[in-house]
Amino acid sequence: MFLHITSLLVGFLCLLLVLLMLANARFNQQKNIYLIIILFIVGAQRFIHAFEALQLTHLTYSPLKIRPIIGLFIIPVYYLFFRRLILNKVEVKKEVIHFIAPSLFLFFDLFFKQYSVSYMVFLFFSSAYFLGILGLMRGLFRKRTRNMLEMKTNKAIRNWATIMTIISFMLVVSSNYFLFSATTVKITLVDFYGYSSFLWLVALLYLLQNPVIVFGENNLIKQISVSQTQDFLIWSVKPTVKIQEKDKVLYAQMTPSIDATLLKIQQLQDTPDVLKTKNLTVETIAKELKIPKSHIAILFKYYCLYSVNDYINLIKVKYAISLINSEFLNNYTIAHLGDHCLFKSRFTFSKNFKKFMGMSVTEYVVLHTNKI
Repeated sequence: MFLHITSLLVGFLCLLLVLLMLANARFNQQKNIYLIIILFIVGAQRFIHAFEALQLTHLTYSPLKIRPIIGLFIIPVYYLFFRRLILNKVEVKKEVIHFIAPSLFLFFDLFFKQYSVSYMVFLFFSSAYFLGILGLMRGLFRKRTRNMLEMKTNKAIRNWATIMTIISFMLVVSSNYFLFSATTVKITLVDFYGYSSFLWLVALLYLLQNPVIVFGENNLIKQISVSQTQDFLIWSVKPTVKIQEKDKVLYAQMTPSIDATLLKIQQLQDTPDVLKTKNLTVETIAKELKIPKSHIAILFKYYCLYSVNDYINLIKVKYAISLINSEFLNNYTIAHLGDHCLFKSRFTFSKNFKKFMGMSVTEYVVLHTNKI
């Protein structure tokens, strides 16, 4: 009973997400139609099987039970879902090619009564596509990020793709298991839907926690704009690389006070009175905190996630964001904003703003404050 209710819940959540994604389609130009198809299939399947298992109906409405060969179409759908997710390309002509073989198999099944697809053909077909998915995943984890927006997006997408890869592997293994053990199956299809619903429940909860996957990158941009500037992860809680031999003596002396010093630096980098008059260089920080310059240099070398130059510019961009959110541009221009944040020119300001935020200053202001 518990498995059937879980299937019913997963079915409901999947279909609800499908409706939300379709309703949001015009705002999300990068929507993945194959994710919508997968969620619809998963939702419909679990709804149907839960109704049958709970004996709410004595009829079967599952297309896979009526004509199992339709399952061949699901395999390329999963592959193309990964292809669009990872490569971010919509190539309809190339995508249609993947459905030629399933269409031929369906044609023969409809018009030739004695025809049936060999289990070995299905094993080869499903395995080949799963290897293709693994190849796409390899490219995803080798992909480099160019700005803060991509960093946030790619992290969510990598985790989501990993979850979907596990589900795809489970689907390939289970479907072949059912085919090759047709006469000695120890678990029923209803049981499979029930147990697999737990994994889908994890996937759906992750989707709901990461709107960038469901609603697209525009939603993530809104999240970034309304979030506090402290969301930028700048300092590590432990050394990012192994301490070099030449630095070990000084590092040992600093160890008891490292956490306190990092806290002071973080407080300093959020102090407007300092930011509007000084660039936060190693020398400036050492002078403001009355800490030896060599100690600050060690912290930048082993604890900062950015180079010193990138750190200086990022802090200035953070300051600019706080001013924009405080309606600074109601009375001043973008050029004045760059000057106020100690950038040498509007070009340098715009270049660094886009580097860390993934959009221009104008785009940020228009999209999130509707003022320019």
